[in-house]
Amino acid sequence: MSRENLYLLTDRKGRKYLVRTRPGGRFSHHRGTVEHAAIEAAGPGGVVETHKGEPLWVRRPSLEEYVLLMPRSATVTYPKDAAAIVMMLDLEPGMRVLEAGSGSGGLTLFLARAVGDAGEVVSYERRPAFLERARANVAAWGAKNVRFFLGDLAEAELEEAGFDGVAIDLMEPWKVLDPVERALKPGRSAVFYLPNITQVVELLQSTEGHPLRLERVVEVHHRSWEVRPPVAHPSFRQIGHTAFLVELQRTREAKGGPNREKQETRGDEKERPVAEALRDRDTDQGPDRPGSAG
Repeated sequence: MSRENLYLLTDRKGRKYLVRTRPGGRFSHHRGTVEHAAIEAAGPGGVVETHKGEPLWVRRPSLEEYVLLMPRSATVTYPKDAAAIVMMLDLEPGMRVLEAGSGSGGLTLFLARAVGDAGEVVSYERRPAFLERARANVAAWGAKNVRFFLGDLAEAELEEAGFDGVAIDLMEPWKVLDPVERALKPGRSAVFYLPNITQVVELLQSTEGHPLRLERVVEVHHRSWEVRPPVAHPSFRQIGHTAFLVELQRTREAKGGPNREKQETRGDEKERPVAEALRDRDTDQGPDRPGSAG
């Protein structure tokens, strides 16, 4: 599928609409309609008007806009995080990337753009409906360097050291550490997309004994502003926390416990896993606890 008939329309309030034109098609806005032929005639950079006189600015969608507006079966990886993942994986044209958790195909598209036509993205998804949605979204954007597989990465037969980077978006990523370390080239990185800090802690605890060294854990913040001279202020609507990004680098040999220091215990208190302690803390925040809502 080509992007030649894919357009983005923006109204006077800044609302954006993704439109794929077709012969005889018509776009409906709450302030009127406009023929698809008129959109094509105006072209990128042009303006069309609905039959009620509402102006709509016409251009091609960016990849960021396409990912946020495309049909989805699962919540997409936000572009701010996808861009950070591409940076952390240090991708360039011609590289091969392994992905687990195709979702709606948002991160897949950013990976595919980074490695270019000479590169390849191999993406695994366990849920058939999600896989079909991701496949359709990637095809609608026109990316041809992605291969999708239905199945669990933990059971996949992967060539050893065959990938320059690995991107994981799974609820229990510690279950795929074996295939990750097998597939990843030494010295290259895997990035894990994790919504909760308890997942981060459990993942790092699970890496002990694996040839995977913690590089960094980051949280990406993106703060937009409203600027209408002479007035300027942060936008009232902001994207808050989306995920923690954990980068692990593949080493040649495994070393026990490289990712955390043994916690000291006080008195007779026994050491507990950090993830368990955090869960208990959250559970204890009931209505009678100081600082709780209600």
